[in-house]
Amino acid sequence: MSRRRYLSKRNDAADPYKPAAGAQKHQAVPLPGCVMHGMLHIDAIAWISRTLRCVQGDEKPQARHFRNFHATLKVQTFDDIDQCVKIATTALALAPEATLGLRELAINAVEHGNLEIDFDHKSELLAGGTWQNEIERRLASAEYCDRFASVELLRNGEQFTIHITDQGPGFNWRQHLDDDTAPKHMLHGRGMSIAMAGGFDSLAYDGVGNQVTIRGTCVPDQSA
Repeated sequence: MSRRRYLSKRNDAADPYKPAAGAQKHQAVPLPGCVMHGMLHIDAIAWISRTLRCVQGDEKPQARHFRNFHATLKVQTFDDIDQCVKIATTALALAPEATLGLRELAINAVEHGNLEIDFDHKSELLAGGTWQNEIERRLASAEYCDRFASVELLRNGEQFTIHITDQGPGFNWRQHLDDDTAPKHMLHGRGMSIAMAGGFDSLAYDGVGNQVTIRGTCVPDQSA
């Protein structure tokens, strides 16, 4: 059975969230850093576009516009991650702990995956106060500047799935998921522990560790 899960087709005749006649929806819309797959209400598209451009102050679209949602975002920097997590939190109706867990996994994909800063090296950088400089140096270097992590967001009704894939060599994820070997009481290294406490229904790494899939249940819409 394929690892990847796709949104099921809905019967419009039985769909209480079917838009009114004349409502505008678009399919497979490309935006800078994001591709939305399938049909999506134009209000949702406009909000995502504004979020990607860091435009503040606009109201979010109605929650029902995201009940069937499929998008893939590309992230390279921590700013990209902030926008990606903001979109995911709204579109997938994530609980606060799930939002925090997703952010930690996305940071790991960029920092440890694409930029290949391992645990020991990060410890040295933090101790020397040069961590931020090294992040910026690697993001600008020829070796790493073209790398990105893809974050695929899928929602089918009240269930969501997120696939995160980086372009790094992977890592020993089993060690970090083991309570006996996972880092504790340290300046860093607790990202995966935070992600594991995110309230997801499941969290699973694939292969060498440069792909992770999380699944969970959306927070109920209080305005419905």
